[in-house]
Amino acid sequence: MVRISDLSSNWEALAFDLYQENEEKETVNVDDVTSDSETDSTEEIDAHALITTLYSDQRKTKSEEGKGTKTKQDYALLVNDLEKQFVKKKMKNYEKAITVEAKHKRQTQQEMNELQRDMKYQVQEEKADTESKIAMKKDAIQSSDASIQLYKDKQKSLQEKLQKLNEKQQDLAMK
Repeated sequence: MVRISDLSSNWEALAFDLYQENEEKETVNVDDVTSDSETDSTEEIDAHALITTLYSDQRKTKSEEGKGTKTKQDYALLVNDLEKQFVKKKMKNYEKAITVEAKHKRQTQQEMNELQRDMKYQVQEEKADTESKIAMKKDAIQSSDASIQLYKDKQKSLQEKLQKLNEKQQDLAMK
C-alpha cells in the first residue's frame, strides 16, 4: 500500500514504477529471433526489472473515500499476473532461440554433407583441408545441440515457474 501525505492541492501528475527484484542476471543471445529483423538480439533481465509504471493525474483521481482502492490481495494478484506474463514472454523467446539454433544446425549439416561429397573428387592435399572444415562443422553442430538443450532446460524451468505462479494465483484468490 502506498500512502502520500502533504500533497499540494495543485498537483498535476503522479507516477509509480513497480519493480521485480531478480536474484541473478540472465542474458540470452539469439540470432534472428524476430521474423522482421536480420540483426542479433539480446535479451537481458536486470537485477531490478521494471514490471510496470502506474500513472495518475487529477483528472483520473477522485477523492472519494474507499472508491477505487485495491486491497493487498488485489495487488498481489496483479503482480502475480505480471510475473506470469513475463515468464510466458521468456518462454516464447526461448522457443524462437530453439528454432533459430535448429535452423543453423540444419544449414551446417548440409554444408558438412556437401564437403563430404566433394572429397570424392579431391586430391590428398585438398582432402586434408576439407577434413579440417568438416571437423569445424561437426563442432558447430555439437555447439548447436548444446545450445538447444540449454534452451529446452530453461523452458522446462520456466514451465515449472508458470505452474507455481498459477498455484500462487489460486491460493491468493482463495484468501
